[in-house]
Amino acid sequence: MTKATTPLLKWPGGKRWLVGRLAPVLKAEIEGMYFEPFLGAGAMFLALQPLRATLSDCNPELIQFFTTLKKAPEAVTRAVWQFTNTSDCYYRVRASIPRTEVGKAARFLYLNRTCWGGVYRLNRRGEFNVPFGDSGRVICRRVHVLEMARALTNAKLKCCDFGQVFKIAGVGDVLYCDPPYTTKGAGNGFVRYNESLFSWHDQQRLAHAAQSASEKGAFVAVSGLDHFEILNLYHGWWKCSLARPSLIGRDVSSRKNIREVILLSRQPKITKDLADLKLEIIR
Repeated sequence: MTKATTPLLKWPGGKRWLVGRLAPVLKAEIEGMYFEPFLGAGAMFLALQPLRATLSDCNPELIQFFTTLKKAPEAVTRAVWQFTNTSDCYYRVRASIPRTEVGKAARFLYLNRTCWGGVYRLNRRGEFNVPFGDSGRVICRRVHVLEMARALTNAKLKCCDFGQVFKIAGVGDVLYCDPPYTTKGAGNGFVRYNESLFSWHDQQRLAHAAQSASEKGAFVAVSGLDHFEILNLYHGWWKCSLARPSLIGRDVSSRKNIREVILLSRQPKITKDLADLKLEIIR
């Protein structure tokens, strides 16, 4: 069986577009454990496929999904195949409350693959409320599910705040952090939505935790908006800036370029994959 190299889940803000550049840089730094405390769809993890990994997220449904998929990929696949990519089926599954772990994992995968934009959003009652995406895509392929389960074989999965992960990282370890994008001041709608998930105080906590892990010998990389408020949290770190089109919004013509930044706790061992970007110290 070949290795899974693309995420099974759709995830807004995912880093499929970045892995070609950043994964080789991170891979050269890994001597111990790889940590990804904002797992999402796990694009960077899949590109790296490290020998040892601790993957975590504060979303309990996401971590439970991956945990069940790791143990029972065939059963999850069979359960998903009972559904169809139609509006009637979508809203019936969205309203359901599965009793088994396999049923919950199948529901999670199905909704993610058929909802609008792969967005994960709950209402005040804790109910998933994203509308039907009407994409017409294949919900999932068995080989992809099995590849994903195989990739998770040697990974530890944890549902926890990112701070718990940083406390155990040390010399030779690598942490890649892709938190929801927020800034202290006003921003676009995507930033305002993320503020409820990851506040400015959380951004400050992340910067402090990242610096502490770096001082213990870990190599830390953080993705974020190329914004002075973010950069001010990482004085002395290395950064490279890049622009990419936003994938959020139904109307392609309304999507604007987003300026993002990769923050590195020290100068990386290899820089050729970042050669076309300006790598410099934040002063």
